[in-house]
Amino acid sequence: MGCTRMRTIDKVSMIHVFGLDKEEDQLVGTALYPKYTKSKDSDNIQLIKEKAPAGNLFYEKLDKHTDTPIKLAKIRVIVLGKKYAESGIGDMVERFIINPELGTSIQLAVSEHSAESVLKKFSKGDSLNLIDIIQHNMTRQYLPKTNLHVFLNHFYGQGMDAYIPVISIDDQMKMMVKGIGIFKDDKLKLMLNEEQTLIFSTLKNKRGEGSLKMDVEHRGKKGTIITRGHKSSQKWEIKKSNLNHPELNLTLKLRWTVSQYPEWIQLSNEKENELLKQLIEAEVKKRVDGLLVTLKEKEVDPLGIGNIVRSKMRVWNEKKFYEKYPSLPINVKVHLEIINSGLNV
Repeated sequence: MGCTRMRTIDKVSMIHVFGLDKEEDQLVGTALYPKYTKSKDSDNIQLIKEKAPAGNLFYEKLDKHTDTPIKLAKIRVIVLGKKYAESGIGDMVERFIINPELGTSIQLAVSEHSAESVLKKFSKGDSLNLIDIIQHNMTRQYLPKTNLHVFLNHFYGQGMDAYIPVISIDDQMKMMVKGIGIFKDDKLKLMLNEEQTLIFSTLKNKRGEGSLKMDVEHRGKKGTIITRGHKSSQKWEIKKSNLNHPELNLTLKLRWTVSQYPEWIQLSNEKENELLKQLIEAEVKKRVDGLLVTLKEKEVDPLGIGNIVRSKMRVWNEKKFYEKYPSLPINVKVHLEIINSGLNV
């Protein structure tokens, strides 16, 4: 049975990572697939590249470069070059990504560089672990949980905008996750940095383990606090006194650990325990407020605030809501519980 399976695998070229860029009026597709050989147990990674006017034409064009039929069923990551993502990906979603051969658990990502350069970086190694890098940052770091299923729900859903991870190549030519990219309709509109992404994840997820560094000041004393996320919950409420001009309340409850705090805070003193908590709550509120301002100024809604308002109103008009969205009042309250920090708080 094992030998039969290997022979079957040998007869097809299973694409694992696919990249998309745009050059003038042509799409550029770059694909990575493992070439299985009898002499090696490890994968021999192959790269192929083609141009096409539309996404659904890539299959037959890529097939010309391989000695076995191209299959998409094993694609784990689709990488979009930044310039292509900014130009609009609607046609690609319709013609390529919505494909019964592709599973909805695959990851989409946008690259600060061209998708081709990212795939070339991986083709020089012996691993196709881009999916592992992205998923590690979702489970152990600061990325919000997302995949193709989540992307499509936000892409087509009312009152929300789609978002995907942003990847880049650092100065040492290593792959890294840098934040998230947010779309308005089918165009990349905004890229959040690591800190903004961590705050965004706190507003989207129930769990997240990213670390947050904050510089604080109290009565002329300055210091640094470092926290690590554990659990969070979000409660959105709409003030129903005027549904034509809604005002929202957001209550954010956090259970975080603290790994560093200023020397001038004496945790043996109960009042200073409370001071530490208040300093963190104030700083988190400041960053949440800042993120909300950025999202509203750029007129993107990855948090699905429009959908939240829609769910609480009998009559809701998407166009009218987003005309008022940049000036929508959102009152943020943060409640922190410090846990398992070793600080006896």
